[in-house]
Amino acid sequence: MEHKEALLESLAELRTAHDKASRAMAEITATGARALKGSDSLPSLHQLRSYALALAQAQRHLAYCQDLLQGRPPVGTDAEQATGRSYVH
Repeated sequence: MEHKEALLESLAELRTAHDKASRAMAEITATGARALKGSDSLPSLHQLRSYALALAQAQRHLAYCQDLLQGRPPVGTDAEQATGRSYVH
């Protein structure tokens, strides 16, 4: 049951990371659309970096989900896998 719970938790984390990346991309495209209509502001480097980080986190969650679906045992917590850092509570 631990494997199934880890997979379900990981899928939820993947969805959260994907949503974060989607919101960041929506902000970037909205800024770009406003720029096309005459606004002076363009998407910022900060916006692009935020998107890249969110996308990278989603990709790490995806890889972890794939590992679990291929039958590999869960290693550490999903958060540790996704960020590369261990958490101490």
